[in-house]
Amino acid sequence: MTRTLNSSSNRPFRPLNRREQTAVIVLLAFLLVGAWLPRRIIVATSGSLDHRVFFLLPAPAKVEPGDYLVFRHRDCAQIQPGLRLNHDRMIKQAGCLAGDHLVVDDAHRFTCNGRPLGQALETDSKGQTLPRFFHNGPVPASKLFMVGTHPRSYDSRYFGFIDAHAILYQALPLW
Repeated sequence: MTRTLNSSSNRPFRPLNRREQTAVIVLLAFLLVGAWLPRRIIVATSGSLDHRVFFLLPAPAKVEPGDYLVFRHRDCAQIQPGLRLNHDRMIKQAGCLAGDHLVVDDAHRFTCNGRPLGQALETDSKGQTLPRFFHNGPVPASKLFMVGTHPRSYDSRYFGFIDAHAILYQALPLW
């Protein structure tokens, strides 16, 4: 003899009501955003920029002056000796682009197409001598001159041009 159970208590799942469906959708959205968003946020730990928190976008096809960019730089060890290989990233603003006219005067004040970019200092805050970059003329093809917004920012005024292919992300300031 076969016995059929039609009781709803024997079903493994019951249909969700509207409120429960909304709660599940919101929970799934938070989980998806929570898994994706942390990889898209970067916090600048140095005081070289006016902003501290950035949202990362793919590297732009065309860089504009003033764009915040995350890039790999071979000389990061000068900033913090002992950095691990995967901590070779910097975030700065594009100050002068390929083809723009970069000028540095005898006092190591930089301008791009006549717009001031800052002055390279002789020493850091600990009195150690800093390397100072020197270039007068057009920025070479596929190169960028990167600057920070703080006068003591360690940027292209000291380490020179970066390669455009070294750009990893565009960074939009959030805070």
